Amino acid sequence: MKNSSQKISANEINRFIYCPYQWYYTRDYGAKVLHERYKALGLDNSPYESNFIKGQKFHSRYYRGYRLRRAAWGVCIALLILLAVWWVVRWR
Repeated sequence: MKNSSQKISANEINRFIYCPYQWYYTRDYGAKVLHERYKALGLDNSPYESNFIKGQKFHSRYYRGYRLRRAAWGVCIALLILLAVWWVVRWR
């Protein structure tokens, strides 16, 4: 490995948790070599920019689903309350 240090920094732990492959390849080859290989493939756009856009799309979908689930629970609770009121009025 290029980085044969026995110590692992907090940044490396963060990279490993995010993506073990990213951590391994960065530790094995080094960030500079990986960036050069990325450019050699003709991918001149910044990888950080594309990851940022991917992250925005992911969070947009996630929060849309969260809002839908929350709305569904609200409808279920409202229906249960209406059902309980109807039941009490009916059997009074």
